Amino acid sequence: MTSNIGWKKIRILVTNKCNYHCPFCHNEGQDKIDALRYMNFDDVSKLITALHQEPLEEINFSGGEPFLNKRVTDMIVFANTVANCDISCATNLSLITDEQLAILRNTRVKFNIQFPFIDANKFKISTGSGDLNTILSNINKVKEAGIAIGLNMVVQSANVNDVEEVIHFALEHEIPLKLLPQIGLAKSFNFKRMIFPILDSIAVDYKNKKTGAKRWVIAKNGHATSVLYIDSPCFYKNIEQCRNYSEIRILPDMSLQSCILSKTRTTIDMSTDSSIINSLSQAWKNFNQCC
Repeated sequence: MTSNIGWKKIRILVTNKCNYHCPFCHNEGQDKIDALRYMNFDDVSKLITALHQEPLEEINFSGGEPFLNKRVTDMIVFANTVANCDISCATNLSLITDEQLAILRNTRVKFNIQFPFIDANKFKISTGSGDLNTILSNINKVKEAGIAIGLNMVVQSANVNDVEEVIHFALEHEIPLKLLPQIGLAKSFNFKRMIFPILDSIAVDYKNKKTGAKRWVIAKNGHATSVLYIDSPCFYKNIEQCRNYSEIRILPDMSLQSCILSKTRTTIDMSTDSSIINSLSQAWKNFNQCC
């Protein structure tokens, strides 16, 4: 099927508010001075309906912390019903309730959990208020509900020495792990020199995905999982890699942001399905250089 919009992945930021205060967080490219906003269900349902025939790979619900938006569960359920692609949700998993899990277990949503440390004290300091025991308990609840889950670790100077411990936690619990070197930090480019040997030592398979991502399948003591190291195209100013990844962000005010580092935004014309498609298509055509 031919795409009318160009984009393969749609990241819907249902709020720019978060209950954590992680020092590395860029709030998905939103300015700190932006007014706090919550996307409404009608706009999300209209957007997803307009896109339901597009050959998308993934719709991701994000934030901020998406579960601060009281309609996020309804949004995920709607996407699960209407969209013909993978559905995911980037969350710190601190706020999800048993009632929400009971609903979402009947969808194909996958949770991507921000997971900076496995040490409880470091975790609390890093997030500002996070309780590691709550997160570990909720991870178990998600797994028991049969919902797919993965861990995301933003690698930075403060936690690069903790990466090996998080890798072994992910392996022991057989949870896929993404390692994301912090964009904008000079040392991030060199983190791979510390991390790759750790992964190589327990790898049973390796693939360079040619999109800035490298994937290991690791195994030890009867356990196995995958680790994805995403070397951001931003380090290389490689617009072709960005276009290959092909993800656009839709901010809570229904504006489009083609690059996480870009200050340029355009508002979606939400008047009709065709106008929504045209807004996204024009953003793709204009996405031809790095910020």
